[in-house]
Amino acid sequence: MEKFDLVVVGAGIHGLSLAKTYKNVNPGTSVLILDKGSSIGGVWAQDRLYPGLKTNNHFGTLEFSDYPMSSHGFGEDDHIPGQHVHNYLYSYAEKFGLLEHIRLNCNVVTAEEQGKDGWLLTILDGQDPAKPPSTIWASKLVVATGLTSEPFVPTFKGQDEFDAPIFHSSEFAKQSNGLGPFKKVVVMSGAKFSWDIVSAYASAGVEVDWVIRASGHGPCWMTPNRLTPLKIIPELLLQTRLITWLSPCIWGDFDGYGLFRWFFHQTWLGRKIVDGFFFMMEHSILSHHGYDKHPETAKLKPWDDVFFVGTNRGLLNYDNDIFDLVRNGKIRIHIADIEHLSHRTINLSNSQTLAADVLICGTGWKDTPPIKFISNNELGLPGSSSTTTAIHIARADTEILSSFPKLALQPPIRLNPRQTSLSKETITKEPYRLYRFMIPPAFIHHRTLAFAGAYRSPATTIIAQTQALWITAFLGGQISGVAGSGQQFGDRIMYETVLHSQFGKWRYSRGFGDRFPELWFDCLPYIDLMLNELGLNRHRKTSWWRECFEAYSPSDYKGLVEEWVNLQGQKLH
Repeated sequence: MEKFDLVVVGAGIHGLSLAKTYKNVNPGTSVLILDKGSSIGGVWAQDRLYPGLKTNNHFGTLEFSDYPMSSHGFGEDDHIPGQHVHNYLYSYAEKFGLLEHIRLNCNVVTAEEQGKDGWLLTILDGQDPAKPPSTIWASKLVVATGLTSEPFVPTFKGQDEFDAPIFHSSEFAKQSNGLGPFKKVVVMSGAKFSWDIVSAYASAGVEVDWVIRASGHGPCWMTPNRLTPLKIIPELLLQTRLITWLSPCIWGDFDGYGLFRWFFHQTWLGRKIVDGFFFMMEHSILSHHGYDKHPETAKLKPWDDVFFVGTNRGLLNYDNDIFDLVRNGKIRIHIADIEHLSHRTINLSNSQTLAADVLICGTGWKDTPPIKFISNNELGLPGSSSTTTAIHIARADTEILSSFPKLALQPPIRLNPRQTSLSKETITKEPYRLYRFMIPPAFIHHRTLAFAGAYRSPATTIIAQTQALWITAFLGGQISGVAGSGQQFGDRIMYETVLHSQFGKWRYSRGFGDRFPELWFDCLPYIDLMLNELGLNRHRKTSWWRECFEAYSPSDYKGLVEEWVNLQGQKLH
């Protein structure tokens, strides 16, 4: 049986960054990266790509600090093509010697805890299911599969009679070979990737019926490519300190500007400024798109207050105007639920019937990682009950609402009396309860398990590389804040874990904050939190003015690993 010092599950952005960082800090250690796919990249793996796929990111915002992404041949307003991201990640793995540590088509089925000695992994060969499973011993295990590794595909009444393909939106490229031979396409979901698929088909002249569930979250908020009147890149706005101060954040004081946050959230005038900012943001988007100018585009108007929505957003990064395609009838929108299927027909709750050659479901992802964990300890994962978090919830809610009174003014609950077939296979009893969104509290002392990428955020690469360094330090026992023992220490760790996870429930109540971390306006303070605990400088601009009003980008964090390694060397002398 093979044994490795570190096994990373997942060869996407987080897995690659983690492996590279761990090897840099711990040269000579044995590292293995396992991925069930046939290529590296995770969300940007080769078999998930299709012609025309673009990211929500502009060039300069989706790259690692120590490896700039080439923008040769592209304009300053261009969104990064999916193929370009895949090529970049492969080049990154090649440059930093990670390819030799990667094994593809390896499905990690179970992980059995071995106490402080690590984990015993059972692995199936994805290319040969008949092959007996193998086992690998991991002294330390990092699960970097993120939140988008296992698609959730619902079952529908009558689907055996449908006689047409049904697949998840993530399988679009694989199942349809680009756009495929389909003449009548039905797409279900109002999420961003469904917008992408609808736009791709309609632009190619394919007949599209777009079903947005009446019992779901509705159409996502779609932001223009640039925010007027200053033509600001949206993702950079979220990474500007001034803007982060305007949004409640329970860990926000780690940025060192607690006085500003106190003013904006604890005073009458400050809260009025916050309300005005979010009103202007919402009004700007709605007026730019002109939803109400046409009865069909009105169906795409978001249902929820932009303030309480998390990552259920996207950018208009299409070559064609999707709203024109709706107005021209090339895209037909239906606000309804799917009641049942019959022969190549979709029957809706509003009594309409849709002819279909294919049904594409943008129905999200399973809440738990794809690995079955065998452990006597609580893992802090959804779908499981907890005996240790309940006593902290009431106290955490009180602290959150007293710190940010605006969060107590929640929008009315939207009642969905229907119990549809889209209910998750497992009712989520608990959200993710991970310390700093990475570590199960029960494993604070063992230091053998971590989760990377168990969140959603537009600042993916910056958070990924910072998480990679924080996890590397944690696994080596070099995060001072998690050194301690006794009941008081354990209670503190658990309370902070509950506090941060409960915050999502209140802050992004119209999103998915009650299930997993949504780091939208909170991404920069989260990076500050990790850097603070690593002992590194959080304020990386050259002046106070730039620190407050200039957006952070990956280039601002160049050299983090080297800074931390040098800091550890100084501590030893």
